[in-house]
Amino acid sequence: MTTGFSIDADIRPPGQGGRRAVIADDDPGQRDALARHLTERGFAVSTVSGGFEALGLIGAEGPAVALLRCRRPEDEGDRAAALACMLYPHTRIILTAGAPDAQLDAQLDAEPGNSPVTVLARPVDLALLDRCLDGL
Repeated sequence: MTTGFSIDADIRPPGQGGRRAVIADDDPGQRDALARHLTERGFAVSTVSGGFEALGLIGAEGPAVALLRCRRPEDEGDRAAALACMLYPHTRIILTAGAPDAQLDAQLDAEPGNSPVTVLARPVDLALLDRCLDGL
């Protein structure tokens, strides 16, 4: 008997979530600061501490933007961002990264124009975040 792989994903049409945002960050201070800022910009914000938790919210809420923390290549935030890009192409994915080592710097700088994700350095420059949000 062969078992197959399946994934249940609630994929919503564009515009379903309106001005919604999801923030996944295990640093409560950064998470709260980003949530406050996005709320002031008119977003309804949901927060969680992990990237995989964020996937469920992205599917349920259909947000315009999701900010996910990435500590290093191939971590939970990085993997969640890759899955979110595939499953929810209408949600803009922004990774927040401290880039503590050369390996992550190299990965984030490699072919920046070909990436479906925007990467912002931590702590997040709110003016730069605003420029990313202006296109939404």
